[in-house]
Amino acid sequence: MHHGSSLAAAARALAVLSWLAAGAWLGAGCERVTSTTSAGGAAATPGATSTPPSSDPTLLRRDGERVFVPEASPVRSRLLVAPVESKSIQTRLVVPASVESDPARTAKITPPLAGRVVKLFVRFGDTVRKDQPLLAMDAPDLVSAQTDYLRAKSAEAQSQRTLARQKDLQQHGIGAQKELEQADTEAAVAASELERAAVRLRLLGSDPGQLGKQLIVRSPIAGRIVESAVAPGEFHNDQNAVLMTIADLSSVWVTAHVQEKDIRRVHQGQEAVALFVAYPGEKLVGHVLFVGDLLDPDTRTIKVRVAFDNRDSRLKPGMFATMTFTSAPLPEVVVKTTALVLQGDHSYVFAELAVPWTFERRPVEVGETQGELAVISKGLEAGTRVVMRDAVLLQ
Repeated sequence: MHHGSSLAAAARALAVLSWLAAGAWLGAGCERVTSTTSAGGAAATPGATSTPPSSDPTLLRRDGERVFVPEASPVRSRLLVAPVESKSIQTRLVVPASVESDPARTAKITPPLAGRVVKLFVRFGDTVRKDQPLLAMDAPDLVSAQTDYLRAKSAEAQSQRTLARQKDLQQHGIGAQKELEQADTEAAVAASELERAAVRLRLLGSDPGQLGKQLIVRSPIAGRIVESAVAPGEFHNDQNAVLMTIADLSSVWVTAHVQEKDIRRVHQGQEAVALFVAYPGEKLVGHVLFVGDLLDPDTRTIKVRVAFDNRDSRLKPGMFATMTFTSAPLPEVVVKTTALVLQGDHSYVFAELAVPWTFERRPVEVGETQGELAVISKGLEAGTRVVMRDAVLLQ
């Protein structure tokens, strides 16, 4: 009898260890084929659902999110409980990015006046220089401005003749001082009006010496025509409508979208490596030009721009890329990867409470993983004691 009891005890111990090693009891709905004898001596039916060891109070006792490991439980020997450490970690941040033109090197051409386009001097894709003619327009308002200039020029000439005559009369002692002062004032007003009319013509793109000619729209920058939405014969009365877009793409921006939690890992002047979908395996190295100040409320990201030389025109606005930032070593909360328990899309750790061997499941946000260490970006503080090994046994 004593020998039979020893064999039964050994069999029970072997069964428990088998459960722990294989993890068969982790799923609450697992089935196991058994052939044990019930209290009444009847053999259990093979294929019947067995009770998982996690529900055995001698192994684990649960209370909501809390788990207590009894002293006699063989689970204790499998667990390693240790405090969370803060280590200096050099992290790599990989984020999505896209190519953009530099706004300071991009010009949108709009009609300065309402009028009809009579001629195009350039086409889509052409390279243009600064002040090069782009298109010609017939604009009624330009005719009005030219008429105002001619009227002002005539009035100014008349005022100068009147002033000269009054000065001559004054010199011969037959002119009144009051009339001379009035002529001088009228000449100054006429000169001011002529200057105003000339400035208006120049703002409209017309030179005072080219009266009677069409309105010529010129390029404000050197670059390439990347968009064109105009044709000869069209009448445009919306001065906000974009007729052409000219961009200098000799230098472009690659804009990365960095999540709010990672902003502290990126700073101005930091090295960045870009990998473009269009050029697999080819890396371009640049430096952070600036980090944006406004957070996108919808995506919770901030824009980080890196400037790249593009004189070979390989990078096109709108291209997709991935940007990698390597940060300087920073103190990070880290745990062993074996401390993490995954459930769906969420990660958890089991933190020890004030009562020894009593643990609470806590959700955490996991950052970068380096070897056997995982960076915890949220949900855990250094010094907290957690299950570092075989935490999955408590799930």
